[in-house]
Amino acid sequence: MEIQSAKLIITIVDETTGEIITREATLGDFKEVTKKATTTRTRKPKDDGDPTPKVFLLEGKVQLNNAAIELTGWEPEMKIDIRFEKRGRTTIPFMLEDPGKGNRLTKTNTISCRGSRHDNLSDYGTIFEVKPYEDKDGWFKLIGNKPKPEDDIVDIPEEITNPEEEDLDIDKGIEAADISFDLDI
Repeated sequence: MEIQSAKLIITIVDETTGEIITREATLGDFKEVTKKATTTRTRKPKDDGDPTPKVFLLEGKVQLNNAAIELTGWEPEMKIDIRFEKRGRTTIPFMLEDPGKGNRLTKTNTISCRGSRHDNLSDYGTIFEVKPYEDKDGWFKLIGNKPKPEDDIVDIPEEITNPEEEDLDIDKGIEAADISFDLDI
């Protein structure tokens, strides 16, 4: 059976006035179109059961566990940014909501984290405990699982004003046999 044309009658009732509106349309040149049914999966994050708020550094992204989502109050589609703040001699990674610069939080609690930001974050570890930042509402510190790199601190002694008062035994432990010079002239 082939359909050449069809007449479509639409009846609409205006609920505010009670008026009945009827529309008719004639449709022609039908082509049979078969579409496959598509299903969309709604991904939900797995409940890991861990009560400690954590962020996991994965390849190209970070993933927050359910406890971290509860702590932050963030929801899918919000834009979250990962930043670093220098405090004294240490740098602290942290996260905050930033609609301008952030990356979208997905339904599976992941945020894109690539390039230098990913590399910088990996210096602090792959698993981070999330804690509220003191004095900064909506900011959350990321405390990594790697030991903090020791700062290259060189202690410089105070200037010596009178070398004779100092206990500087330059010759201590050095014997004449330990010193040799080869001069080619």
